[in-house]
Amino acid sequence: MPKKKGDDSIQPEQRLKWLKRFEEGESIFKIATDANVDHRTVRKHIGLARSEKELRDERSIVLRNALERHFSDLLKIIDIMLTRIDTGETIEFSGDDEFLQDALREHIPRSAIWLLLRNWNSYVAGVTLLKARIRGRLERTVSSDATLAAINERKNDELFRRMRSALKAEERNHGHPGLDVKVMEIEERANQLRVVSSAFTAFGELDDKEELAVVQAVLAKIQSEMEAWEEFTELGDQYRKLADARTKLKEALRILKWKRIVPGRCRLCPM
Repeated sequence: MPKKKGDDSIQPEQRLKWLKRFEEGESIFKIATDANVDHRTVRKHIGLARSEKELRDERSIVLRNALERHFSDLLKIIDIMLTRIDTGETIEFSGDDEFLQDALREHIPRSAIWLLLRNWNSYVAGVTLLKARIRGRLERTVSSDATLAAINERKNDELFRRMRSALKAEERNHGHPGLDVKVMEIEERANQLRVVSSAFTAFGELDDKEELAVVQAVLAKIQSEMEAWEEFTELGDQYRKLADARTKLKEALRILKWKRIVPGRCRLCPM
């Protein structure tokens, strides 16, 4: 009778096969007889194989969960980008969000998203700068009008002070550009004058109807002159660039988002 194999000769691959046969219904004695191994050895190695398999399964679950959380973090950054596009904000991050954006860039370094993102930030900054120039020019235009200056002098500079304050507040809350460029140009002119008019008429002492009519007539004249300002032509061009960048960037980000898995690897990948 040939000598039975010892414990030391059993390889991991062998005991995995034994475990599979055992789980499929074969007895330990049948497996031991076929392998010319003591049944106690088979029982021991089936136990070892089961422990190894459970450990691998646990590690697989841990890795899968870690990957899901990693991709979820990257998708969160994409959602933030999409939200800021909808509100017309620049897309810039700090702290952990900046760290995650860098990780996303490592995953897709050659993606068109990064050039589109730079263009988006540049166009948003351009719109903000142009609106500031328009507000500055409007403030100078209103302040230099002799009729308004006379009323302001009688009000101890309160009208122009309120106007400057209102325009400054508008600078901080300029809203986001729409996609209909021509409508936005018209609305921008009307809104700028609305801010000035509101600042004037909200002043309690400006309750003389004739005085109010004079103010409104001067502001209406200024509004018609604003149509020829070169800043609005530049603003229209900037809006068009911004609208184009918005469309392309949102499409690229949405495709990436709904894939749900970001291709490539980064230093934060849990594997």
